[in-house]
Amino acid sequence: MKTLEIIRTDVANTYTTTAVATTVIGATYQIDGTEQTVSAPEGQTLVLVVDGAQENLIPGASYEVKEEFEIASVGVFRVGGPSAAPWSGAKEEEKVTYYFRQALLVKDGKIIDDCSIPQLIQGGSFDASCADGITLTSNAPHFNGIILDDGTKYEIKNSKFYAKGDGSDDLSGWGASIMADNKAVVDIIDSYIETEGCIRCGLYVDNTAVVTVKDSVLYSKETPDTLEEYHNLTPAMMKRVPFALGIEGTVRTLNVMADGQGIFKDSVIVSTGWGAISCDSGTAYDICGTYCLDCDNVLSGIGTLEVAQEGKEYTAVREIGGVKYGFTVCGSGYVSYADSGVHNRYKNVEFYSPDYIQIMGSGRSGSEYIDSYLYAEHNAFMTQQSAGGTYELANTKIDTVDALLQIKSGAANTGFSNIIVDNCEINFSGASTRSKDGILVELVESDDAGNPGITTYTINDHADEAEATLSSVTDSNATLKNGAYKGDIYNCIYNYRQELNVSVENATLTGTVSSSTAVHVDLDGKVVPNGTVLNAFLGSKEYDHINYNAEQGGQSGDCLIIGRFCHTAAPMLNNPINLTLKDAKWVVTGDGYLQNLSVEAMSDIAAEAAVTINVKKLTVAGEAKPDGVYTEGNVTIVVDSTVIEAADNGICGAGQTYGNAAYTFFAKTEDGELDSKAFTVKRQNYIDGKLYYTILPADGYTIVSTSSEGGTISKNTAGGELAIYEDVIAPGKGETAMSVTAIVKR
Repeated sequence: MKTLEIIRTDVANTYTTTAVATTVIGATYQIDGTEQTVSAPEGQTLVLVVDGAQENLIPGASYEVKEEFEIASVGVFRVGGPSAAPWSGAKEEEKVTYYFRQALLVKDGKIIDDCSIPQLIQGGSFDASCADGITLTSNAPHFNGIILDDGTKYEIKNSKFYAKGDGSDDLSGWGASIMADNKAVVDIIDSYIETEGCIRCGLYVDNTAVVTVKDSVLYSKETPDTLEEYHNLTPAMMKRVPFALGIEGTVRTLNVMADGQGIFKDSVIVSTGWGAISCDSGTAYDICGTYCLDCDNVLSGIGTLEVAQEGKEYTAVREIGGVKYGFTVCGSGYVSYADSGVHNRYKNVEFYSPDYIQIMGSGRSGSEYIDSYLYAEHNAFMTQQSAGGTYELANTKIDTVDALLQIKSGAANTGFSNIIVDNCEINFSGASTRSKDGILVELVESDDAGNPGITTYTINDHADEAEATLSSVTDSNATLKNGAYKGDIYNCIYNYRQELNVSVENATLTGTVSSSTAVHVDLDGKVVPNGTVLNAFLGSKEYDHINYNAEQGGQSGDCLIIGRFCHTAAPMLNNPINLTLKDAKWVVTGDGYLQNLSVEAMSDIAAEAAVTINVKKLTVAGEAKPDGVYTEGNVTIVVDSTVIEAADNGICGAGQTYGNAAYTFFAKTEDGELDSKAFTVKRQNYIDGKLYYTILPADGYTIVSTSSEGGTISKNTAGGELAIYEDVIAPGKGETAMSVTAIVKR
């Protein structure tokens, strides 16, 4: 046994802890009292290997060497930046620069020797096309295992990967155990991948690469950092989940980017917090034509994973490669995520979450769940800043506590989405502080706190101050068919006008369906007063940790109030619901307010106790009924077609950028008349802090000119997923709000 001590290092960059760890070009060390110095050739950096594992090469580190050690040099495969998230506030010269270092780099089917460290690949065998039975261990941050690039076809089987230490950017694959990029085609079979650290992905897929994972386990545990280490960590992108999502966590097990594709079969994928199966900033299905995530017979969730112990109870147990694993749901996070218009398919899966099964973000993203079991302890699904995406659930059982689907829209970030539920079993269980009977679908005013750098949100529920408006958001839609469904459906949008269309087909719906007002409630069901500031958990100084699940010094639960609304049925203002029954029955459980109610017969509606439904229009067997009162058993329907007059404010779209600058699109006619019906806006916020958009004139309208305030408009020249947008607007320096005004002709 020898003692190795690192005395000092020379680094190419010193402005961040990440740079200090990744740009070592010289090192002085002492081994059993003998001091030596080593330097890296130009264009390379130094990597410490102790007994076959990569270790942290930093001053003051000390290691017991059982067999051998080496300070190896490796070519920096990829240098990027300076780069940083637009919300980080870093000075240009202080932004993180990417220095990729890896144990094995295979490009175009060839091993790049001077960019590889074969000493780190223990056991088994490997070549330019396959790694079989190997073990790869990284005990230090910002280090990649195997990178497969430029069309490489590769197979990894019967292998194990361990990575302990922080990653650097899970939106670029920096620090991932396995990374597939640029049309690489990779099969991972009978393998185990475990990471432990902030934003340290087990698997990263990008740029038309396709990775198929079979009979394997991917497990990511959150950072073991102290509070000081965590706050000193300066990655290129997010090191924690955006507070706006209402969850906590610091790691995603995998990330599929751009038009990459991840195919998972007969596997287990677990994260202790944030995300398990994730795709981010993907390329829309309309463009690439492939599923981003395609999962079959996969167990996945947020919680802990271990080799199952005899007699111990687990949430779920799954045998992989002859080993029985026990999974326990806990922590905070979502199982899956989709944005930018990608489409995912999940068949015969088991998903478990203490918060959400899935969140869909920007674009017209979609997800199919077929023959599956899903368990959520908050809302099963949520959409945010969406643009028409659809959840399709078929022959699936869902156990959830609060809601099946929450659609966020309104003033903070307009959005619209859809859900189709076919022959499914929806159960509401556990103690909900939001609804007695559970919520099937709710369209709510978004409480999006802002970009991922924002860590506070101030409660501001003000439906009582709302005024009728003509400015509208595209309808959201919900279809329930072929089953018996119990739960409420609400629309509480009030800053814009947005309709929720509900269709019940060959099914029974039991619940309240109504326009509503909604307020935030806490975990005890008490109303959270306006002005209350919610704070993300950023660590405990007293207990010197960042473990939000800690019994002492952990999070206060503020994040769990994000999205936690309690509804009260109320007369419609800007929040219509249109309900249609087709060969269906509605068992009404509470008074409600609808815009349109269409039934085949009055007998299709029933109630156990007296209820009143107020509607603007009632259609029975295709015939519109005149204003008046109609009674069917315990159900009284009051038809009053009076319309509330609304002023036109000319707003055709609004929201906020990733840089947290508010934006608004206005329409005016040539004579100065405001006209919110003149156009719609297809748009996407991007991580560069800009808004990419296309103005789509309504029928009969022509755009004459556009102008802006608070920002600069230019023609879009970006490629990839952004290429579909015509224009881009960037906020001016120091500006927190910007607007685009289009002059229209009709």
